[in-house]
Amino acid sequence: MLYSYCVFCKTGSELSVAEKINIIDKSVKAVAPMRTMQEKRNGKWIGKEKVLLPGYVFLYSENDFDTNLIRNLTDLYKVLSYDYGIRSLVGKDYEYAMWIWKYHGSIDTSKVLTVGSSVKVVEGPLLDSNGVIKKLDKHKRKVWVEFDFDGISRMIVLSAVCVDSMDNPTG
Repeated sequence: MLYSYCVFCKTGSELSVAEKINIIDKSVKAVAPMRTMQEKRNGKWIGKEKVLLPGYVFLYSENDFDTNLIRNLTDLYKVLSYDYGIRSLVGKDYEYAMWIWKYHGSIDTSKVLTVGSSVKVVEGPLLDSNGVIKKLDKHKRKVWVEFDFDGISRMIVLSAVCVDSMDNPTG
């Protein structure tokens, strides 16, 4: 079983915190999840990487992890834990962490097909996510997805390209 944890850190320092943790303990893989957003520049769509969850870094380990090793890192505020003291993620938090792990911490653009008022994901990370699509902006290639994480329902904007069919992007 792969254990997963989450640390809360200074917003903007996610990548450096993940890098420091990866240096301190080689048995742990720290990931600052990123998302690729489609942006139009000079009439062309380009992908731009942005932090997925500002202030959060996920940790993955084959063994139970001693969080004391990283407690004094600069810009790391705390290792998240549940009311009953457990630090390893469980339930929907664990599922979310494993979804991020599956995509190596990089959530790329998904392809969606719209049929009437419903949106069907046909390709990409959203295909197997446990989030719920709440809004779609075809023109700006954005989709608002609601996830439950850390006991809070969070709305995250991800990139999605609308297709008329499997081979024909629109927008």
